[in-house]
Order: sequence, then C-alpha cells, then structure tokens
Amino acid sequence: MIKITIPGNTEAVINNVVFDMNGTLAEGGVISDHVKNLVNDLSKLVNIYIITSDTFGSAKQTVKGINAKLFIIEGEGSADKKKEIVYKLGYSETVVIGNGYNDHAMFKQGFIGIGVIGSEGLALKAALHCDIIVIKIEDAINLLLNPERMIATLRN
Repeated sequence: MIKITIPGNTEAVINNVVFDMNGTLAEGGVISDHVKNLVNDLSKLVNIYIITSDTFGSAKQTVKGINAKLFIIEGEGSADKKKEIVYKLGYSETVVIGNGYNDHAMFKQGFIGIGVIGSEGLALKAALHCDIIVIKIEDAINLLLNPERMIATLRN
C-alpha cells in the first residue's frame, strides 16, 4: 500500500495501480527491462494491473517477468471496458496511468490519473481527465515509489 497525504486536498491509501500498455508501459509493443524492473519494485507495494487491446498481438509475451495481472480488451468499446475494470477495483484506492484516447474514461474512475506523453504522445481527451501529466513512464512510476513528490503538484 502507498499512503498519499495531499495538504488541503485529501488523504488516500493506494492498493492498486492500473497501467495501459501500448504507448504507456510499452513503446512499439516492447517494455524495456528498466521499466519492467520499476514495475516489479512497485508491485512490492501495490497490486499491478495492465490493460491492453493487444495492438501487436504479443501482450502475454510482453508482460512476462512482470508481477501483474493482465487484462486483454477485445472488440469495440475499449474505453468503457477499461473504465469498468478500474471501477471494480475501487476509486479511492486506485491510480490509473495511460496515454491513449481510450484511457480517458478510466482516468475518471481512479483516485489519481497520470498521463504519460512518452514517444507515442498523450491524447488530448485523455490529458483533459488526468490529474498529473509526465513525460515518460519512469516518471510516473517514480512518483508512486516516492509519493511525497506529488504533494506540490496536487495540493490545494
């Protein structure tokens, strides 16, 4: 669990982190070893979930070695399907990290939404529903590993 106290705003206990895969954790369908290690470090504190439409058809292989539960979204309506997964995990204890247009709805369901620009960009609709925007996935994970870094950004 990760405790986050935001002065003048709120306090939360985070038990779940949900990652979009392609464009967020993965670049061109590949997750670097460095990112895998950071996610595994984070998994010592919280439950990790990775949601993907499996654009490259290699999600199961790509997440090997990561301590996470993988959800593969199939068919139309991926934004609503992602939102439903996050909703079931619980708003007050879930952080959501993504970059794509279809991530906008799940950002609304998490306690904190972190948008990642990365090399594939951050969809405007997703950006409008984030609480924090970072340049790269490592920054997002490090915010959770060092939650006091979020205080200045989120304080009221």
